[in-house]
Amino acid sequence: MPITEQAVKQEWNKILKMAYNNGFPEQIAHKLRNKLTIKKEQPVQTQPMQQHNEKWVTFTYHGPSVRKVTSLFQHTNLKIAFWPTNTIYQQLSQKSNNTNPSGVYQLKCNTCKHTYIGQSGRPITTRYKEHLRYIKNNNPTSAYAAHILNNRHEFGPTEETLKL
Repeated sequence: MPITEQAVKQEWNKILKMAYNNGFPEQIAHKLRNKLTIKKEQPVQTQPMQQHNEKWVTFTYHGPSVRKVTSLFQHTNLKIAFWPTNTIYQQLSQKSNNTNPSGVYQLKCNTCKHTYIGQSGRPITTRYKEHLRYIKNNNPTSAYAAHILNNRHEFGPTEETLKL
């Protein structure tokens, strides 16, 4: 379905943003786009494909030693394909199981129940420990620490105070 050049640019920017938000380097997205563009521009073959008596065999790739084993099949009619040990799906599902994520978090004052909303690109427990260190060192650098120190309020344990 044809779309305008501006819509193509907007869509590409959305794709780059999603890739960035999911931890993928921007250069991978650019390489994939270039590869698809080249593939799209290649002419379609008009000749019928020849059928071969080749059989494909898959090996799980665990390192260079697998290549040595598969080189034994080089002069046979068996074709070798390698199966990765870690797929994109596995990497994405590991990210979602992260027990100490980064992102937007909420800190609650145990005395007055006011909340502080913050954002960190680092693990939120690391950022929470920084807030506690400011309180313990009587340093009102963060707004949460300033509230606790200025009002002589209490902060609670991590489970009650910190929320993603």
